Amino acid sequence: MKNTKLTPALVLIVASLSVTAGCASRTTASGGKETTILGGAVTVATNSFQPPAATTAAVDTTKLVGIGNPSGTKTTILWGLITLHDY
Repeated sequence: MKNTKLTPALVLIVASLSVTAGCASRTTASGGKETTILGGAVTVATNSFQPPAATTAAVDTTKLVGIGNPSGTKTTILWGLITLHDY
């Protein structure tokens, strides 16, 4: 007799471990926090008012949404290929 309840639980555990693999957080010199997910595929930095690199497709979300008071959040996707910033 097969145990069908074990298979979904095992799949959920393996999926959650693969998503959290390579996660790291650190405090930056500006007092913000930088979190790296999936070995650098996604990086989220707070209080990061540095300009995006010249080699990235940068998107200023304050111009898209039109809300004032920039937060300084920068999100890089695919190891810096795409950068979303709010400043």
